[in-house]
Amino acid sequence: MTRGRDYFQFKQFTVHQRRDVMRVNTDGVLLGAWTPDVTRRRILEVGTGTGVIALQLLQRGAQWVDAIDIDLEACLQARENAALSPWASQIEVVHSPFQLFAETCDAPYDLVVSNPPYYVDSLPSPNARRNQMRHALSLPTEDLLGGLELSLSPSGRFVAVFPLAEGSAFVAQAAGVGLYCSRQVAVADKPQGATKRLLCEFRRERCTPLVEELFIHNADGDYSAEYRALTAPFYLDF
Repeated sequence: MTRGRDYFQFKQFTVHQRRDVMRVNTDGVLLGAWTPDVTRRRILEVGTGTGVIALQLLQRGAQWVDAIDIDLEACLQARENAALSPWASQIEVVHSPFQLFAETCDAPYDLVVSNPPYYVDSLPSPNARRNQMRHALSLPTEDLLGGLELSLSPSGRFVAVFPLAEGSAFVAQAAGVGLYCSRQVAVADKPQGATKRLLCEFRRERCTPLVEELFIHNADGDYSAEYRALTAPFYLDF
């Protein structure tokens, strides 16, 4: 996986990250690679950052992505990355909080995707912009669920990645307002390791979720075959 100080090179596109934005990370790449059934979908990404997830979804065949972020620097960086990608005509980057965007969007989406700000009880950073990007103060769960009620079509899906505790809490809270987890992947670094992340898909229909596991590494420390297969369309070394 080729990393540079100011860019991250994927097989079909490059993510520049010169601005003060959240850099490419495992959570985002996993979400962009795992999100089910994206082909020909009209998608909303909430909290696009550098735009990496939106570009992954477009590479996988999405028809259109509206990528929004509350942070202007993130929007400027995502616009640059989108303009340099093969899918510049299929994406719009919008500087807006999700709460406002959901109230004013023209039509509901087939799919809403997010790597949301998730820290709730941790000590905030002195950096106000980093707090905005990483802490749930800017998008509390109640506001995220309220925005989904407005922006998600009746048959649409919401897909997100969370740390374990925050994801478990979100699954319970979402069910309370009629949004049910239909698929869930528990992500751990190695077999027998603790689950660190949850990849979750939600629908409005009540259902029993399909629960799976994904290990990033084998017991010997090499990348697992499952992780390689999932991310091979993107990472240069796979």
